[in-house]
Amino acid sequence: MGSLDRSESETGTIEGGLGAEQHVPVGEMYDEHMPGKKATTSTTTGGRTRTGRSTASGETVTQILPLFRDVTPLTRPPGMPPKRAEMITQRIVHMIQEQGLKSGDPLPVETEMYEMFGVARSTLREALRILERQGVIVIRPGRGGGPTVGSPDSRHLASTLALLMQFSETPFRSVLETREYIEPIAASLCAQNGDDRVVDGLRQSVDAMRASIADEDAFLYENHRFHELIADGAQNPLISYFLNSLDWIIDGARLGVVYSQASRKHVATVHNEICEAVEDGDSDRARDAMSEHMKETRTFFERKHPKVMNQTLTWEMYGQ
Repeated sequence: MGSLDRSESETGTIEGGLGAEQHVPVGEMYDEHMPGKKATTSTTTGGRTRTGRSTASGETVTQILPLFRDVTPLTRPPGMPPKRAEMITQRIVHMIQEQGLKSGDPLPVETEMYEMFGVARSTLREALRILERQGVIVIRPGRGGGPTVGSPDSRHLASTLALLMQFSETPFRSVLETREYIEPIAASLCAQNGDDRVVDGLRQSVDAMRASIADEDAFLYENHRFHELIADGAQNPLISYFLNSLDWIIDGARLGVVYSQASRKHVATVHNEICEAVEDGDSDRARDAMSEHMKETRTFFERKHPKVMNQTLTWEMYGQ
């Protein structure tokens, strides 16, 4: 960084998301917690931001605020335009929505698309790879193949979350805690909404789990299916995507977690209790039963797999 025209006492220091420091005049600094309100002073010490505020008597009070560091920058660096391939991905997504295309519908072949968008073939192929990675399209190889419309789902979000969790060194415990907060709300909404398709699916899942207790793969499938239906029954797309993505991570199979037959039987019993509450339209009972289920799940991991609780999740475990 070049020399400053002002002295250190006349400037405040802000740490950027990637650790870079920016010096700006104190009078131009704003309190990020109170938009529009200017902070009087700000310095950085020991990983925390020290913000001075004037009291009614004119004294300056120093407040220590923890720095929140997101894994990704909030904006692009100044003067850096978006990549051409990224712009093409946005145009392709817009085209899919504008034309009302559905999963499985064919997209124009490569030769048509790079002429349509006016880009080099390499740029188009990079854009298509990005969209394929996100599940937006499926590229079928061979004669008669080519790009078709895909259907992004919670597994793609799980992959992205796993990548972020690896860089932030997020332990398995955090996933359990987050799910424990959210899924009881989803169960309550599911019972309140009373979607017949969801209710029937829950009952089928419970019956299928009970009938295949000895088969761990079948148990894991029905376990995921049950929680996926609960999330779907909340009728809130964000709740559905987020909970289902966590559920792909939470089964713990990739971390070496094994469920005994006794554990599977207990889960089937609890699922039945939640299912009955949803069938009765009792949102409070559904919420409480799911809350207890989440607490028991956490206790199970703490008792049977304590090392897993503090294990950092990695992208390779859940990446697409």
